[in-house]
Amino acid sequence: MKNDMERCHVVYDVLKTHIQFGTYRFGDVLPTMENNTENFLVSLDTIRSAYLQLEREGYVTLSQNVGSRVIKAYSQKEIEQNVQLFFSLRKSALIDLSKSLNPLFTNAQWISLKNAPGEIYTNMMELRKSHGLQPLIAFNHMMQAYDSLGNDLFTRLLWQVYMFFEAPFLCVPDNPWCDFALNEFSPRSLDYCLKQDWDSLRELICLAQDSLSVSLCRFYKERITLTSREEIPFTWSSYKKASQICYSLAMDLLIDISLGRYPVNTLLPSLNKLSRERNVSVSTVRRTLSLLNGVGAVQSVKRIGTRVLPFHETAENCDFTNPVVRKRLLDMAQSLQILTLSCKAVSEITISSLDEDGIRRSIALLATLETRNMYQPISYDVLDLLRQFAPYQAIRTIYGELLKQLFWGYGLHSIWNEYHNKTDFYILCYDTFLQALKEKDSVRFSQELEKLMVHEFRLIISKLVQLGIAEAEGLLIPGL
Repeated sequence: MKNDMERCHVVYDVLKTHIQFGTYRFGDVLPTMENNTENFLVSLDTIRSAYLQLEREGYVTLSQNVGSRVIKAYSQKEIEQNVQLFFSLRKSALIDLSKSLNPLFTNAQWISLKNAPGEIYTNMMELRKSHGLQPLIAFNHMMQAYDSLGNDLFTRLLWQVYMFFEAPFLCVPDNPWCDFALNEFSPRSLDYCLKQDWDSLRELICLAQDSLSVSLCRFYKERITLTSREEIPFTWSSYKKASQICYSLAMDLLIDISLGRYPVNTLLPSLNKLSRERNVSVSTVRRTLSLLNGVGAVQSVKRIGTRVLPFHETAENCDFTNPVVRKRLLDMAQSLQILTLSCKAVSEITISSLDEDGIRRSIALLATLETRNMYQPISYDVLDLLRQFAPYQAIRTIYGELLKQLFWGYGLHSIWNEYHNKTDFYILCYDTFLQALKEKDSVRFSQELEKLMVHEFRLIISKLVQLGIAEAEGLLIPGL
């Protein structure tokens, strides 16, 4: 998460929640800004901005002599009301998200820790001996381990999950899972990493994710009595800032083009019409069309309009030297990495959860590949099947966003054919998926999908490196 405003928002939200839940009481002094730069792994300017926002909203006062003193006075009754209100508004989303963590993140966490630099373990050992581990410090060292994946998109996703769920839950007073995380999971995982006992580490990660979900459900049953008619859902979007609206619009138009809503060789609506239809400014539409020209999806001609290009013309019109285009292609590769790391576990729980009607509908969705006689997009179609039928909304939300990112590879379609003269390979994958669905064999289905995704991921990375997008080479290819 490179953007300073995003980091500032994380710091502010975490500290505000700590005050509202009574971790810091009236008169308490927050950790110094310098200490929190280490706790949050952010710059001093970012910490200062978060503290200033807390001051503006009346949570703290700032002074050179005393530091950051809490001036918001909550009684014990008000603290309990804050906890009740916060968790009642998020009940369904938090329970759903807690059950999604294992399939979404266990494999990525395991691979990250296996490939993390040795100094991370050394730092954690020193902290454990000198001060003991605190939840935020432990989380930030885990985030440092995730850096071994080389994936900024994944980092933004993890921060969103942490802000929405883990940070608020961990700062609830007398939280038993916090004790487990600090006194059992952190030291044991560190020991397994130092001993390179990777099998035990994987089992421990699975245990921790499952126990977090169990602890949350018990917390709701035993503690939260307030109910709410309207709840806050878990959301995640890669492009939230105003300056990035053109990326979201470009992605939506790419999807419309791919689905044939704007047929090949027809003209897109005018600038003004798109502005009205999509409720954005004309300048945003103009930047969007420039990006679509860059990825080779369309070609704008002065006084004529913007024509949708056929696939065989995309590569020659894709500007692989454009920094914005290159960054979007890297977004695609990062999304593909997250999908590759999680697809096995996600598909196994999804196929296992399907009833007879779900099996029939899934088979019907995949059968369209045979109808179209197009087997190359099978990985996308199977992942989209998971997006539609996954048993947890958080998985459906995250997979929906990740699948959108794959459309940035539109300009690679014609180049892709150089590597996809393996129709028999894709037909074999298709037959395996269909048979596994008919037999409801979730293990076979998930193993086949992981094998296919690793193949696709390696192919994309090699192509992007050939195009000079060196950052793609830093994405860790899982040794599966």
